[in-house]
Amino acid sequence: MSNYANRTIARTAAITTTVAAAALLGVAGNASADVTPGTYTSITESSGVVLLQRTGQVRGGNLVLIGRYRIHPTASGGYADVFPGHRVYMNSDGRGGYRGPAYFNGVRIGTFILKPRR
Repeated sequence: MSNYANRTIARTAAITTTVAAAALLGVAGNASADVTPGTYTSITESSGVVLLQRTGQVRGGNLVLIGRYRIHPTASGGYADVFPGHRVYMNSDGRGGYRGPAYFNGVRIGTFILKPRR
């Protein structure tokens, strides 16, 4: 085979690999959602017992409760680290609110709920 043929085959293989990788990663990269800005009632509960309930807001990509906590988008909403070791997930409930597990140091301690305030 000539040098020209070898370069053409190598270039074609590289382009094919790049296009396939971009297609695969492009689909995965678009799987993110946001938590809708607004005012919410924030509830943390464990075994059906309300541990904390307060008014909170989602503003500028942050969950605002006692402080401001950056919301990291996920496929179904987002999560925030509200203080070291404490992570809450906000998965859309399909009714304008969010619900998800609450963890402390990797152990599930309850449920985190954001109910829209109207």
